[in-house]
Amino acid sequence: MSAAPKPTAPAPRERWFQPRRSGFRWEQEGLDHLRGLMPGTEPYRAWATFQFTGASGRINECDVLIAVPGGIYLLELKGHPGRVMNHGDTWQFHGDDRVRTLRNPLHLTDLKAKELKGQLERGVHRASTAHRQPACRRAAARPGRAGRCCPLCRRSPR
Repeated sequence: MSAAPKPTAPAPRERWFQPRRSGFRWEQEGLDHLRGLMPGTEPYRAWATFQFTGASGRINECDVLIAVPGGIYLLELKGHPGRVMNHGDTWQFHGDDRVRTLRNPLHLTDLKAKELKGQLERGVHRASTAHRQPACRRAAARPGRAGRCCPLCRRSPR
């Protein structure tokens, strides 16, 4: 009688979940870049271009949520060209022909991360399990740029 087959790790394609492609070319390019950085090993996972409804009833659109050994990160992708400067409440993108000022995306991403953490905590509570809830951190990233604020960008590509 032969031994039962041992379970194996899922295929790398199952580590990246994206229900739909982004409607923005630059954002999809950023997602593709991050996907290329994903190791094919445990515990790395990513969910891109999804929505969830928070306890407040607010619909939250998310660029990408990644699970890495250091925790769970909700990333907001920005694709504006040029050099970026953080001025607290605003970000300034200094391009070749102009300066563009936007509200700091970390504020809204922080709110989304807190709402998502609440969803995870409620799910764990409903399941009546003793699992430790993961911390859900927020970050804004410009994939492929010199910045290394994304946990996946801190490592070299596979």
